[in-house]
Amino acid sequence: MCVVRTIAVLFLFLVSLPGIASAACVKNEPDWLNNYAGSIGEKYQIRMTLVISGEKVNGLYFYASQMKDIPLKGTITNGTAIVLDEIDNTGKITARFEGKFLDHDPSGKFGNSKLDCEVIVGTWQKIDSTQSLPVYLSLSSSSVGSLTQRYAVAGAEDDNSVNRSVYRFWNAVKQGDKKTVASLIIYPIKVKVAVQVKHIPGPDVLIDHYDEIFSVKFREAIAKASPANLFVNAQGLMLGNGEVWFDANGKVIALNN
Repeated sequence: MCVVRTIAVLFLFLVSLPGIASAACVKNEPDWLNNYAGSIGEKYQIRMTLVISGEKVNGLYFYASQMKDIPLKGTITNGTAIVLDEIDNTGKITARFEGKFLDHDPSGKFGNSKLDCEVIVGTWQKIDSTQSLPVYLSLSSSSVGSLTQRYAVAGAEDDNSVNRSVYRFWNAVKQGDKKTVASLIIYPIKVKVAVQVKHIPGPDVLIDHYDEIFSVKFREAIAKASPANLFVNAQGLMLGNGEVWFDANGKVIALNN
């Protein structure tokens, strides 16, 4: 906890000094999704997607504990300062992010690399509150798409349907629901069983080898991943760091255990 507070204080210190560690995030890519992961305060993990079109920014974010999309709209000034208004379903501004793009990452994730749009630090504050919370965001992936059709490049027609299927798989793994996990996989599928790679022809065989395929570490990796706003390319949709890949219908096509 002490370490987290120290990092939060560092972020606030950095963004309070004009011109210190500022990057130059200059983009005009209305068909490009920039996916960030990070936190608000010490305990709220969030995921954010931004579409940057010059000085205009549109996006959404969600809390990892809730996975409910919250719309964002804002601006970037001089490629350094970013302001994002949180919008409710009536169009009312309910909260605001204010931050800066840094040219180096204080958390060390990007090493000593000089950055432009990869790291945002700042604050989040409800409109009717005087209290603000520190924010840290780092770019986790980028892909072609839009906020309403994120998975189109993989051939998906309905993002919500895909997200529901991915969530069912993710939740079933967390709950140890072997039958549901097995039902959401396209067969045959190639997986590692013990030290050998085997072809699994159907759900019954997968269930028979379930504990070998879904080891403790593999289940933990899946549980830590966010089952929404996935990275996507023409080959499919990726959960986490590639532990699981899904097709355009949200069915599992690869298990990298």
